Amino acid sequence: MINEWLKIALQTNILARALKVALVVGSILMLINHGDVILSNGLQIKEFIKITLTYFVPYCVSTYSSTEAVCAAENRPSINQLMWEFLKKKGLELAQYSLAIFKRHIGRMPFSFLKGKAP
Repeated sequence: MINEWLKIALQTNILARALKVALVVGSILMLINHGDVILSNGLQIKEFIKITLTYFVPYCVSTYSSTEAVCAAENRPSINQLMWEFLKKKGLELAQYSLAIFKRHIGRMPFSFLKGKAP
């Protein structure tokens, strides 16, 4: 199911829209947040990373919202629902595995100290 969500997110029209949004919104945010550093010629690797993230965030938001809109229009589950189901399944598997390990090792432990005797 998550693969279906990713296929929608990677559709050409969604990718193109996300790139346009990232360029416009990212450029505005980059000028607001990093304009002074750019004008002062103080760009270092740290600033390049921050500027890259400044463009990456609107790209992700646009991709997410467009994909969710398509899923809602086509009556498909949202990524939130898909991730919740995935986490419930994996959480249950982890709990069962942990319980099995606990049961396997609890029988080997000396509990004589609980009765007041030294182990």
